[in-house]
Amino acid sequence: MTKRLAMLAALAASFPSGAACAQEVFAGLYVHEVDTPLSVSEATWDAMTDINLRTGFFLSREVGRHMRDNRIKGRILLITSQHREMPRNLPHYSASKAGMTMVMKELARTLAPDGIRVNAIAPGAIPGGGFVADNLGALVAQIPIGRPGTPDDIAQVAVAVLSERFGRYVVGTTVEVDGGIGLISWIPAKA
Repeated sequence: MTKRLAMLAALAASFPSGAACAQEVFAGLYVHEVDTPLSVSEATWDAMTDINLRTGFFLSREVGRHMRDNRIKGRILLITSQHREMPRNLPHYSASKAGMTMVMKELARTLAPDGIRVNAIAPGAIPGGGFVADNLGALVAQIPIGRPGTPDDIAQVAVAVLSERFGRYVVGTTVEVDGGIGLISWIPAKA
């Protein structure tokens, strides 16, 4: 076992054995908007996929393994992105988020029989953290709901997906929390 995996296993083992819910929320690394498909360096690619994909997988796997081995039913929630399916001119970011979506599905399929639900949330435009819009007004004009998202918008959906009341039959799903921006098309909407 590598040093990194040993640390992740120790983290997973730190969950109390009676815990009803374990959640992992993994957002990722700051994105440099200048790293385009033709300019992103190998080091930047490796750093992004290492943080978003590799670490996300191994951390989730170790938490899931700990939960399964200790018969802890619960939930794991990953943070992906709209850009797991939609280009953003940042191939390292989009590829890592697309990969994380498949990691979520693989873990969901494996862990669901043990009562462990694995899902993901894909936030839209949430200013702050790693997201910086050069022209927020132009972006907001494209969002059908007419405003950028807030951390609370994401948190409310996370609580619903993690809860047994609203999310008990939700497994292997990515929930879009984007104000409708994922609905944008080059064909204008008509009433």
